[in-house]
Amino acid sequence: MAKWFDETILIRYWEDRCGRYSRKNGLSITTARRNPSFGRYPDISENVLSDNSVVPAEIEWVTTNFDRHGHDIKVLLDNDGFLVVLRADASFLVEQIEIDRQDFLNWVEKEAKNLASETLSDIDREVRRSKEPQIYLYYVPRTGYGRPNFKIALENGVWGFPENQRGGTRGWATISETKPGDIVVVVHNFTADPAVGAPGGRLSPDMYRGTYESITGLVVTSKLYRDDRPLWPDQLYPNRFQFRVPPLFGGRNIPCTPTSLGPSLHEILRRIQVTGFMQKIDGSSMTKLMSLCTQAL
Repeated sequence: MAKWFDETILIRYWEDRCGRYSRKNGLSITTARRNPSFGRYPDISENVLSDNSVVPAEIEWVTTNFDRHGHDIKVLLDNDGFLVVLRADASFLVEQIEIDRQDFLNWVEKEAKNLASETLSDIDREVRRSKEPQIYLYYVPRTGYGRPNFKIALENGVWGFPENQRGGTRGWATISETKPGDIVVVVHNFTADPAVGAPGGRLSPDMYRGTYESITGLVVTSKLYRDDRPLWPDQLYPNRFQFRVPPLFGGRNIPCTPTSLGPSLHEILRRIQVTGFMQKIDGSSMTKLMSLCTQAL
C-alpha cells in the first residue's frame, strides 16, 4: 500500500503545532526550528522550551524507524533531546512525544493548499538553485598530511578529493554538485579547549568547544574534473576543482562554541569533523563565519 507523504510533512507539522505539546517534566514546547540542512539528522535542531532551554528532536512515523535510519542516538542523549512519532511502536532510550492523530489530520486538511503551493514553489527554487552559487563546508585536520596538503592546495589553487581502493570518493553525492561560482568554506585544525579535558576527535556536543586554526573561503572556478598527475605527496586526490587565488576570505584562531557560532552551525561543524563529509550551508551561516574571521584579524 502506498504511503503518499514522507516524514518531511511531520517536520512542517511540528514547526506549526509544537506549542500543543509538553515534555514529561512539565515544560511546554514554545517554538521549533528545523535543521538548517533540511533532511539532515536531527530533523529539529532547536526546540525552545518554556524555561528557555533549547534541545533537539528527531521525527519519525514510528519509533522503530529511528534504528533503521542508522541515526546516532548520542546526539539526543547528550543534549536532552527527544523523539517525535506519529505512533510509538517500541520503547526508546529518550523520551517520545506522540503526535495527536486527529490534530494532524485537521492540520493537513487545513494546510493542504498551502503545502501543495509550497511544494511547487520549492521545485521551482531547486531548478534555479542548480544554476546559482551554492556554499559548502569542509573540514581539514592537521594530522597526517592534512596541514602540508592544505598548504599545497592554497599555493596551487587546486583542491582534490581522494579515492578508496574501489574507486569511490567519500561524500561524492555532495562533492559532485560543485560548480564554478560555488564557495567552499574550509575549516582547518580544531583544538579543544583545555578546560574540556579531552584532546579532540569525537567530542559530544556539550564538550565541543575550542578553536579552529583557520577558516578559509574558496571560490570555485572550474567544473569538477579528473587529473591523475601527482600534486600532493601522500596520495593522488584525482577528483579536483580549481579555485580563485587569493581566497575570498580567511581568518585564524576562530572560536568554536555554541555561543560564537550559534547552536545549529556549531553542530554542523562538529558533525563534519567526525564524518569527513562536505556539507551545504546557507548564506547566513557563511556570513557568521566571515564575521568571526574578520573579528579574528
